[in-house]
Amino acid sequence: MSKVKSHSSNLIRKSLLAFLLSLALAGCGSSGNAAKASGSAGKSKGIPDWVTGPSSAYPKADYLSSTGFAADKKAAEIDAINELVSIFGQNVTSASASSRRMQKAQKAGAVAEFSDESALGQDILREVSQNDVIAVEIPEFFESKSEGKWYALAVMSREKGTQIYSSMIEKNQKEINSILSQIKASKEPNDMLNFSRLDFAEEVAKVNEGYLKRLTILNPPAAQNFASISTPVQIHKLKMEMAAKIPVCVLVDEDADGRIAKAFQEVMSSFGFNTTLGSNERYVISCKNHFSESTSSNEKTKFCEYASECALNDTYSGETLVPLSITGREGSPTYQNAEIRAKQKISAKIKGDFAKSFEKYLGDFAAF
Repeated sequence: MSKVKSHSSNLIRKSLLAFLLSLALAGCGSSGNAAKASGSAGKSKGIPDWVTGPSSAYPKADYLSSTGFAADKKAAEIDAINELVSIFGQNVTSASASSRRMQKAQKAGAVAEFSDESALGQDILREVSQNDVIAVEIPEFFESKSEGKWYALAVMSREKGTQIYSSMIEKNQKEINSILSQIKASKEPNDMLNFSRLDFAEEVAKVNEGYLKRLTILNPPAAQNFASISTPVQIHKLKMEMAAKIPVCVLVDEDADGRIAKAFQEVMSSFGFNTTLGSNERYVISCKNHFSESTSSNEKTKFCEYASECALNDTYSGETLVPLSITGREGSPTYQNAEIRAKQKISAKIKGDFAKSFEKYLGDFAAF
């Protein structure tokens, strides 16, 4: 009987030991070094110190650092990048955040572009803007199987970041200076081409403002070297002063109440331009409208069919800068009301589509 009890006791001990061992193994995770993926990845060990204290591995004097976590490794890395970027009071933006003309200028080498595919994987770079990961690395990651989480550590070297941001700010300021010199040397400084150049210069200045903000946190003394760079506010002021010297004539027919003309005036005013009703200006918005009446088969509804051919023209060069065609039909119990609704639709299209087309026109200029 004692042998049976002893045997049962041993079985219980063994079962308990196996259970405790399984818990211990489940609590362990795998860790790795992103720069050496074949190194420590897969080893069983406890949670690294950097998970709760990033500066324990990367001192604050030399690095900015943040930890991110998520259910999978890629999401954890992006979360870590987002946490690091938040130190600058910013959020991670999408990979396609830059404007088309900015991308063209970067390819042409006119403005600064950062590209370091070795620091982060292509799968990360497809998700976030290059501007958000300048000098950022993911040197550590850790999988906690017991939590079902991945942890990642994002770091930015103060020394490396200072070198990169300083160089990019200098290059961008050089481009702004070049644009201002081109405008100053123009025979006709107050025209749409030079306005678009200033519009681009303002965009570059905004990018530089973001770079300088980061440099100020990374290395305040180094940031002081750029205290006199052009600011977006300064460039915008120059742009508005130029726009005020470029009058745009608005000529609209079949517009007795001036509703359609007012829509064009509001659009151009939003860009800083003054509008006139004279026909002797260089830039003229013309809009020819055609309205026709029809009736429903049961004769209860009156329709106003409309067609508008509009354009912003440069009378000096003879070019059509921004064309706009609008067609449609509006119905109402009376033709008068149907026509009013038609003009409302035309006005709405102008405020939406014409404004977007004009903005695209400005962005299509090669200012560099």
